Amino acid sequence: MSNSPIQVVLNSDNFLTARDAGGGGPSKEFYEDDPIGFNAQKASVKKSLTDLGEKIAKNEFADMGYAKLVLKRSAWAKSHRPTRSLFRNDITPIVGAGTIGELYIEVTKDSLSRVARQVEEAEETLEYRDIQGKHIPYPSRTRSELGTIEKIESYTANDKRIFSVEQGFKWLSDGRTGGNYIIELFEVPPPRAEWDALPPQKLKLFRSFIDGLITIGQGLVAQRITDTIGSYPMVGLRLQKSTDAAAVQLLPSATRKREHDKAALAPFDDRIERHNLLIGFLDRHPLVKRIHLPPIIKRSQSQPQARSVQATIPIPVANKTYPRIAIVDGGIADVFKPWIVDRWQYLSPNHRSEEHGTFIAGLAVVGGQLNGVEVCPEMDGCQLVDLDILPEEQDKFVQYFNSPTEFIDELEMAVQTLKARCGVRIFNFSINVEQAVESDIYHPFAMRLDQIAHENDVIFVISAGNTAPNDMRAEWPDNTTNALATLAVARNDRIRVPAESIRNVSVAAVNPPNMTNVIPYAPAAYSCRGPGVRIGLKPELAHVGGSGTKCPQRGYGLFSIAPNGNVSDGCGTSYATPLVAKMLASLNHTIEGDVSRETLMALSAHHAALPEILAEKELKEVVPHLVGFGIPSSAASILEGNENQITLVFANRLKKGKLMRFNFTWPRSLVKDGKCLGRAKLTLVSTPPLDYKYGVEFVRVNMDAHLRQEQANGNYKGRLEPIYLPAGGHRFEESDLIEHSLKWSPIKAYEKTFKRGVGPSTNWRLEVEYLLRDGEEMPDNGVPFTVLLTISDDTKEAPVFNDARQMLLSSAVQITDIQTAARVLARI
Repeated sequence: MSNSPIQVVLNSDNFLTARDAGGGGPSKEFYEDDPIGFNAQKASVKKSLTDLGEKIAKNEFADMGYAKLVLKRSAWAKSHRPTRSLFRNDITPIVGAGTIGELYIEVTKDSLSRVARQVEEAEETLEYRDIQGKHIPYPSRTRSELGTIEKIESYTANDKRIFSVEQGFKWLSDGRTGGNYIIELFEVPPPRAEWDALPPQKLKLFRSFIDGLITIGQGLVAQRITDTIGSYPMVGLRLQKSTDAAAVQLLPSATRKREHDKAALAPFDDRIERHNLLIGFLDRHPLVKRIHLPPIIKRSQSQPQARSVQATIPIPVANKTYPRIAIVDGGIADVFKPWIVDRWQYLSPNHRSEEHGTFIAGLAVVGGQLNGVEVCPEMDGCQLVDLDILPEEQDKFVQYFNSPTEFIDELEMAVQTLKARCGVRIFNFSINVEQAVESDIYHPFAMRLDQIAHENDVIFVISAGNTAPNDMRAEWPDNTTNALATLAVARNDRIRVPAESIRNVSVAAVNPPNMTNVIPYAPAAYSCRGPGVRIGLKPELAHVGGSGTKCPQRGYGLFSIAPNGNVSDGCGTSYATPLVAKMLASLNHTIEGDVSRETLMALSAHHAALPEILAEKELKEVVPHLVGFGIPSSAASILEGNENQITLVFANRLKKGKLMRFNFTWPRSLVKDGKCLGRAKLTLVSTPPLDYKYGVEFVRVNMDAHLRQEQANGNYKGRLEPIYLPAGGHRFEESDLIEHSLKWSPIKAYEKTFKRGVGPSTNWRLEVEYLLRDGEEMPDNGVPFTVLLTISDDTKEAPVFNDARQMLLSSAVQITDIQTAARVLARI
């Protein structure tokens, strides 16, 4: 076939059109058949508002504070939220969110009284109206909003931290943490020169916070953490043994400088009574939103075992180009010097730890030679960028970094420089934190990786993390019931920070083939599993990472290179990660010109497949958390395909008031007796705006795609389902849409096979649209997205590519091969 099956639509701007304004209907009624329940709800909410107002008035630090407004599960959707009548922005501003359906509001005794008066106006007799032939409830907006409220209550110390003072003290005693509590504030105090413009209540709030910190006494250091993530104000607080007066600096820090000879910190204050004093103040002060412990950064646990066999490592072919990846680790040994095109050279030679990074490099350079194409399907050869940043021994960490924040700052500087210097875009990040991901807390480390990836147009490929040896699951059985039982009893196997990063890709591990003691391609016993925070799919992908149980003949079953040049075998999600990184780098290298992050990620997810062992329908609820979308195909197979399929790529930006609508005719070779046959798969990847102050609702724009078929009445009916839709079909509660349809996730996938055909028309429509969070505005530059639509014939008989291509060209649709699209299109 002369053309690639992946065709980029060049004139996608022609398919951007104004979206329907939407008429809207009556507000939702939550107590239609329960008047007694509504009256009790009204009385309960009024009492809660009054009680909360009294607590605010008695606060020792300020005449204002913050409260949690918790919504009923049935009221999580944007259209139901009580922010248009009761909790209006001009009375009780929404200042953030926690878990789904949990809003944080700024309150005073007076504002709560105003809300209570509005609650009192809610009618107790429900009105009905006849609309379009139906007799339906027609509540006022106030009554409807009142019905959404589960509870409204004070924001307390239990909401601020998930660790005890003793646990925090022990954690901070490890020098790798830098000894800093990380404090998230509801709002950061402005410079003192602007305090005269503050309302009295806000001035008292800020002043009492700063004065309270100073009162803690000598050795306290409070410093704003580098503000690179927008509206998410964070402060580092450290107690140290020093006679210096408390220092409180809440303005953004100066430009960072790279300093190998960093200034020594004063010793960590090991008097727990001082930590009790500080945490007690933070617990009580209303300005404090959350208290985090800093991460302890380490490599993903792995177990490489060097063998006595010397490997044959080829050298690059002159004038030949290769994919390029950066390996963020402790260094790559000189056995790969011919392949290393750049080095960061941050670590001293005697502090480099090359075993881990060299194993990763070996998989990228000679993985196919050592493991075969079943394990390493990309062609051997890869240019390497040695980003050495994590020193040999953990106690050496403190010789380079005063805190994990400084580690991330150095990483950011390295990414900026190396991207500019050698153009590398794929960064292998087999580094995790000794903290499991929390469902309702998005870690600051993940936030920083989001920001670095987005601003530098790169992708971090992150290991999902390994369990501790004692927490490994039993090896995957060949019986589905036993497999579910194995997962049910497993503990401490949640993916590790920062694998939840929403702007990047995380990778789990599966077993290698050709092993006598484990099931090929089953989830590896050590591989951590999702979910991440309550949004999206984590991990997104999986690849071979070696077996957690050694085989007498093949060891861990995944082979690479030790620093001395010998063959080595090992296991870990660390080693599954470079196989995905190599695939992404190969796509980036093979496709001419600049390929958007959205397109690279969409191609990888779209062409991923579940291992056969995980295809049982009984596993459908758990498989997403084990391997995500599955194991990706090789770059070559993605781009080559076959004549029995066509993939259309639309890469664009969706702006305010617009949607993308692409009308087309189903390929004629897949039409029989007026019905459309074949298989369709749709993958959408977008880069929506993020605002971390909104907790798990930090993704502020939901992008969605639909494939619809025209019906006899002229309307269009959706024909695809989310790939992980559970048995029983689609459910439309907001919670179900988030979990099963990946609502608010930047990556979505849908598919369906039409074995018997669907009718009645060959006219189809692909649409991409957006939904804003309550109170959100579409960015001026819109939201970038890539959507992939594949239509294929599973029987491998129909000439789908030629049929579809001819149809598109006759319809004035401009298309070209993805590998050359950059010649005529700025964005692919």
